[in-house]
Amino acid sequence: MRAFYNRMMSEFGDTQQAQTAKSKYDLNRAIIKGKKPSAFSVTSMDQPGVAYNNESMKGKIYLMDFWAVWCKPCVEEMPNLHKAYEKFKDRNFEILSLSFDQIPEEVAKFRSGQWKMPWLHTFVEKGFSSDLAKAFEVRGIPKPILVDGNTNTILATGNDLLGERLEKTLARVLGEKTAMSDEVKH
Repeated sequence: MRAFYNRMMSEFGDTQQAQTAKSKYDLNRAIIKGKKPSAFSVTSMDQPGVAYNNESMKGKIYLMDFWAVWCKPCVEEMPNLHKAYEKFKDRNFEILSLSFDQIPEEVAKFRSGQWKMPWLHTFVEKGFSSDLAKAFEVRGIPKPILVDGNTNTILATGNDLLGERLEKTLARVLGEKTAMSDEVKH
């Protein structure tokens, strides 16, 4: 794979296809499973004065979800995000939505509709041009990144966190609740 990747970059590096491949397959990427994510600090949209950062997320497994209301694939992920959040929120799981919308009011309006998104929210000023987007290698959205807040390590990214794979990945990381274990508690 490395040989193919190097050849693609040297012979076709200026093409859009090569740039897309670089963002997905570059072995020197910072945002891949097993690496530590960049330090970040963002302000809550719902609680002015509250910041979310690596330190405040300690003790949680959290999904950083870079998205926007204008992004159709992002909106199509809403049923999966809501289902996963409901299933795992009581197991130290949190979602941090990082909006790339033009103005915060667009997110508030969106959340007053069908998708309430009852998790943490922040607005990323300058979207793709922001330092945060560059640090987390956000070249397209949705861009989900699952982080272990205890070890500050990336557990999964991309396709492992989209569609039905999101719930499967979280079940693997957080453990699957069984009917028997629920009965024992009652």
